[in-house]
Amino acid sequence: MNKFFLVAILGTLLYGEKILLPKSTVAMVNGTAISVDERDKEVGKLLPKEYFHANVNPEKLKSLQEKALESLIEKTLLYNYAVSKKIKVSENEIDEVMSNLATAVGSKKKLEEGVEQLGFTKLSFREAVRKDEVLKKLYKKEIEANLSDAELKKYYSENMYKFKEPEKLRVRLIYVKNDPSVTDGKQKAKKKIEEAQALLKKGENFPYVAQTYSNDASRVMGGDMGYLHKGMLDPTVEEKALSMEVGAISGIIEKDIGFFIVKVEEKAPANQLSFDKVKGDLKKELKEKEEEKRKAELLGRLKLNSVIVK
Repeated sequence: MNKFFLVAILGTLLYGEKILLPKSTVAMVNGTAISVDERDKEVGKLLPKEYFHANVNPEKLKSLQEKALESLIEKTLLYNYAVSKKIKVSENEIDEVMSNLATAVGSKKKLEEGVEQLGFTKLSFREAVRKDEVLKKLYKKEIEANLSDAELKKYYSENMYKFKEPEKLRVRLIYVKNDPSVTDGKQKAKKKIEEAQALLKKGENFPYVAQTYSNDASRVMGGDMGYLHKGMLDPTVEEKALSMEVGAISGIIEKDIGFFIVKVEEKAPANQLSFDKVKGDLKKELKEKEEEKRKAELLGRLKLNSVIVK
């Protein structure tokens, strides 16, 4: 613990005064300073690409700064814990990482240029790599979860309902919008849908009629909505479609928003997905959840025994 921080802590305990951090420091974690520069670099990682060349409003920037600072505090806690556990990274390991990075960006020179653009010196970037590799070793040692097939199968068998595909439909749709801003909008919409229905009854193909009359975006695909699970269509239209046979075309379905005609192209019944089919996604999901839990528990213990000032 550095001298400044020790004095500040004693002052707080004795006189109840708030710790005043140096201007260049945004937080202290057990005496380890987190600088404004470190926080701003972390903000840069959080900024979506669309913000790179645009001004960020003050409220958004403040939120990003708080998120970045919390991330740095957690990294500092974990890094210091890793050091206390004698987790180390050799110079050869750092050299290997640097070499891989140079290969990834095209050359050592390009890597050096990129490092400089990010605001690092060669030494500070190497130190950042070292800390990152220490954290990776800690993650592998105390946080990483390796779930066995037996554990995955147990979860699957106890939660089979989660891996059931609902009944789905492939439909074509004609939708004529009722525009309340147009005089006699409903009557005009009804006349238009009746014209569409008349063409269908004469044997005109559904895609052509949809392209000609529908206001729905699916008109460019001849009204084809693709496969839809239950709940993805307007409830009234869906209820009608579910009651119809494949190939059937409904009558006019009237709603406040307009008029519909639906054709059922295909139906697929509800389907229980096999363990083999879901295994990959299930393993990823459970692994992430377990690792988040372990990390949160470790950070919780570390924060209980830490002095964090920000």
